[in-house]
Amino acid sequence: MGKLIRMFLANGRTDGLKTLEISNMTIKATVFPRPLLKDFLKREEADRPGVYMLYGGQLDGNKPMLYIGEGDPVSERLKNHGFNKDFWTEVFVFTSKDEYLTKTQIKFLESRLINFAKEAKRVELDNVQSSSEPTISEVDRAEVQQFLEAIQLLVYSLRLNFFEGLSIASTNLTKDEIIYEYKNKTATGKIAVRDGKYVLLSGSTAVKAYRKSADQNIKKYRKELVADGALKYNNDTKLYDVVKDIPSNSSSYAAAIICGGSASGPRVWKYNGKTLKEIESTNQ
Repeated sequence: MGKLIRMFLANGRTDGLKTLEISNMTIKATVFPRPLLKDFLKREEADRPGVYMLYGGQLDGNKPMLYIGEGDPVSERLKNHGFNKDFWTEVFVFTSKDEYLTKTQIKFLESRLINFAKEAKRVELDNVQSSSEPTISEVDRAEVQQFLEAIQLLVYSLRLNFFEGLSIASTNLTKDEIIYEYKNKTATGKIAVRDGKYVLLSGSTAVKAYRKSADQNIKKYRKELVADGALKYNNDTKLYDVVKDIPSNSSSYAAAIICGGSASGPRVWKYNGKTLKEIESTNQ
């Protein structure tokens, strides 16, 4: 079932303050760069309880940093972070349009979001102390779960991967699913196109050595997959085994995992003798 997300550019600029709302839901997201903190503090959302995320990219090529917090209202915490946290360049604030969020509920949301970010391993969390999940009633849990799912949807709609793991548990192939294959020396990779992602399937194998064409991004990506447990070295075959499904936005990145270097995904992935490029071109 489709979802309608409404975005409003408060000052008419895509890089300025903007709000996002999901049709028929009470959640409201406000996103803005650090220099516009004063503008946000004048808005009614600043005086409401909610959760927020401070985000900042790393200049040294490491993972971006993220801090997840809560406030009742959020304004006081954000004012404080404007002085004592230097890393962040952008903030995402999630509040309720009907102002019905209790302190216990926002603590619950904060705790779950922190755990999601830890499990995904996409960012370096600036949260020094872990937030314990409070005990809430069955009714409150059901209500706040909807709010939590809405936050995830809004984050994904902004093409941010804070809560999206590098790999996912393997799933069974469907009857009509097209499986593309890429053979490289002794390694063989298989991908399926699912939900707009090129998913490298468990059971694939990947070479250990890097090609000369491998840049630092490819090397970093494969090291992260090893650390994540998605790639495991097999001493018998001298190859990496892909033990979990690995979603990717790029078929070329999926191929890079297999061959250890640059590769043209649309050309190397094949199904029944046809390349991914040929099949995708036919389907357009």
